[in-house]
Amino acid sequence: MENLKKLSVVITSYNNQKHLKKNIDSIYQKFAGFSDWEIIIINNDSRQDIRKFPLDFSKVKIVDHRENVGFGSGINLGAKEAMGEFLLILNPDTEIISGNAFDVLNEFSKDESIGIIGGGIVNEGEKRQPWSAGKEVSIYDLIRNNLKISRSESTWESNEKVHCDWVAGTAMFVRKEVFDQLGGFDERFFMYFEDMDLCRRVRGIGKKVMFFPEFQVFHGNGKSYDDKRLQKKHYYDSMEQYFGKNHGQMSQALVKLVRNIIIRK
Repeated sequence: MENLKKLSVVITSYNNQKHLKKNIDSIYQKFAGFSDWEIIIINNDSRQDIRKFPLDFSKVKIVDHRENVGFGSGINLGAKEAMGEFLLILNPDTEIISGNAFDVLNEFSKDESIGIIGGGIVNEGEKRQPWSAGKEVSIYDLIRNNLKISRSESTWESNEKVHCDWVAGTAMFVRKEVFDQLGGFDERFFMYFEDMDLCRRVRGIGKKVMFFPEFQVFHGNGKSYDDKRLQKKHYYDSMEQYFGKNHGQMSQALVKLVRNIIIRK
């Protein structure tokens, strides 16, 4: 029991040698005043040996999988090794900006019904990243989103904490007992929509999802992908998977239709 931690930061790495050092350095810097945490890195890349990276490994545990099994599957592997009461799921191409991670954990302590809390994700120019939190997505929303009039914009642009339907897995705090209870991410999603699906299942067991914009994280936006066509394929494949799983076959067929229309543009 003495090895238990308050927080386990879980990171899946694939093709991230250029970005991982900034990511890990930012964690050490912003968590400097605390001792009750650990970092778990899942290496999904057969071409890289993370142990040779110029990192501070004093709080790092490496899960050397060396096969690109996708984001959700990688995080699930790391979560099995985690000793924290809470998980902070973090993209490798992110940097933590604010030093208030443990304020987020206090939100869990104040309300036992909260299952997930997402951070405020910013990009270049410190502008809030679109699609970092929002409302449940329907076919109607796909059409609105393509017209750049999303119902979720008021959520991700909020400057105050707010309950919502989903938050991005880019920077996501989760109660580990809830994550374990649900079996983690659905591994049928290789990349994208696994976070939305997890949030939906968390709400399905009566837990809340919160967006906490004061915890700020910079995100470099998809730096793991060299092939943008493959990135787009994974995105739309996961979208179809999400709608088929959560909204039925008719919705999945409509998503395929919308996908074909968008791709032809």
